[in-house]
Amino acid sequence: MKILYVIFFTLCVFACSDPVSNGPDDKQNNGKDFGWRWDDFKPVHHESKLYGGLRKIFHVNGWIVLRDDYYSSNEYTSPGKITTTPRVFASRIGSTQWDTLSSSEWIRYIYGDSTGLYAGTRLNGKVLKYDFEMHQWNEIYALEFDSIGFYDVYGIATYKGKPVVCIAGFADSTDLRQETIKLFMKMQTDTGWVDITYDYDSSKEYPFQFHKGVELNGKFYGISGQRGVWRYDGSWKKLAKIPRPSWAIWVSENDTAEIVMDIAVHKGKIYVIGEKSSTNVLEYDETLDQWNPVDSVIETYDESIDPNDPYADPYRGHQTYHNTPYRRHALASDGKHLFIAGDDPSLAAVYMGDYGAPYGNEEKGWRYVDGNWCSNACMSSEATYDMVVVGDTIYMANWDGVLKFPLADLDSAISNRKSYPSIN
Repeated sequence: MKILYVIFFTLCVFACSDPVSNGPDDKQNNGKDFGWRWDDFKPVHHESKLYGGLRKIFHVNGWIVLRDDYYSSNEYTSPGKITTTPRVFASRIGSTQWDTLSSSEWIRYIYGDSTGLYAGTRLNGKVLKYDFEMHQWNEIYALEFDSIGFYDVYGIATYKGKPVVCIAGFADSTDLRQETIKLFMKMQTDTGWVDITYDYDSSKEYPFQFHKGVELNGKFYGISGQRGVWRYDGSWKKLAKIPRPSWAIWVSENDTAEIVMDIAVHKGKIYVIGEKSSTNVLEYDETLDQWNPVDSVIETYDESIDPNDPYADPYRGHQTYHNTPYRRHALASDGKHLFIAGDDPSLAAVYMGDYGAPYGNEEKGWRYVDGNWCSNACMSSEATYDMVVVGDTIYMANWDGVLKFPLADLDSAISNRKSYPSIN
């Protein structure tokens, strides 16, 4: 069965990547030094294989930091159940040694950038920062809360070189109703931590809780699992609603959730991934406060179907075709190229809409970066959940391990691939 799946996956990838002639010659030599290759880190999955794979990857001042998706049983945090207890690993770039960054706290969330590596805890609302020289986590903030309640850290980002933290939970651990959610937004300044929580009424609205954020032009942009995209520049403002395309016919009109999977800055603009397959990759137009799709989506209809026939297909054979990964999880930019990854397939794709020479300006096209991916056997059929560009290399956090790709091979890897899917 596994062999059949690999064959099917290979056919799916190449079905959307037929040879074309509008780029440099394909220089793939199928050698181990071309294109994708595994790094030397492989996570240890739980024996069930259902959890333990990689979820996040960060570049922190010469270190690569990984966070996996691990669970464990903990009677205090979730009696009789299992709870998220991710493991954190770090290695100097170029080294083969990976260290486990353990903590006595229940770490829930990890974030890292040039300012440092941060962790958020479960239940007690603490923010930690890792000291790579001393090999230890140090507490830099702790939320004051009533002893009968608990609060989790949902997001950490940096704004103007300082950490910004989203913490949410309940004042009473026996009352976990949605309308009793308490939200805290905290930001570190040169003179200490300040509160930047916006005014909300949890009995009427689900408060915005960011799980990732980026900074652009002196403004902070955060994304939420329920409330879309917000901007902070001294006060909070909700941006335009994330649109759902007309072909997302399975989404209820009464569904008000605005789930955003990832956010990235690319060439001075904000890009986001909407909810997996039901929303396009979107570019934000700040002047008009609107989101513009950058996916290429082809829709087809069978016009011969009689819509008045009670036994006919009510959607008249309506089908849609994407040329980006079907379930999208991660965006990344090297300043010149915008990349996306997910699963089905799990390799990355590059946006051709602003790629330029030698391909021209191919509006909304994406090409799979599949150099060496299936030269012998496909490297991974598992999902890719995160990416980061470090210098001249893309690193991907795949469920099965770390994959890397030298940007010097990019032109050759995409040269014989189409920018649009086949609908035949």
